[in-house]
Amino acid sequence: MSDRALTVLVHGSSGSGKSTLAATAPGPRLFLDVEKKSRFLRNKKVKWDPRKGEAPPVDDGTWDMCVVIVNDFEDVTKAHDWLKSGKHPFRSVILDSISELQIQCMDGITGRKLAKTQDWGTLLQRMGGFARDLRDLTANPVNPLEAVVITSMSMDDGEMLRPYLQGQLKHQISYIYDITGYLYVEDVVDPETGEVEEVRRLITRRHPQYEAKENVGGRLPMYVDYPDVSAMLDSIFGPREEPLAAAKS
Repeated sequence: MSDRALTVLVHGSSGSGKSTLAATAPGPRLFLDVEKKSRFLRNKKVKWDPRKGEAPPVDDGTWDMCVVIVNDFEDVTKAHDWLKSGKHPFRSVILDSISELQIQCMDGITGRKLAKTQDWGTLLQRMGGFARDLRDLTANPVNPLEAVVITSMSMDDGEMLRPYLQGQLKHQISYIYDITGYLYVEDVVDPETGEVEEVRRLITRRHPQYEAKENVGGRLPMYVDYPDVSAMLDSIFGPREEPLAAAKS
């Protein structure tokens, strides 16, 4: 089992590029599409419906992103069963987003009725367990993933902007993953041309306004411009070593 693995939770406002950033994880990728935004990504895609008992598609070179449309919590649990078995071609899994998935999960618990006290306990058990299950796929003994990327909306809790989650999970989520980053877009003026350029930046360390942290030994700067998950893996672990047979060919 390789130690080259990274788990990332990225939050930010709408339009900051969270889905695009997540799609830079090493391919082939599994994209758990809760927000129904994968259609806007430029990757070569194939769809998969694990609830029909279908096996994941074969990595035949015609696609780099496998999309599972998530309409309820059972969709992600069925996909996770395949990931846990190791019988899949994926190097990365993306959940877009955990904020929307939590809403779906609560709808399934309450039937879209007012939540009772015990419902919040059930929600924490299911969502907290699933959040850790995704993380643990990087240590799967059969077929470990190289990257797990979770996106989240941001919320202002009166102290700072945090990942948008309800209940106790909002206090626990940043402890689960290697990196919790805040993604935003900043207008930067080129001093030579005077032209304004939109720069996407990821904050990876503690900040008074945004929840962020890293647990990768300081191998990433506090501000990562034009963030790319595959490039972050290289920064932390060095370039990926290709299998000997592939290198010879």
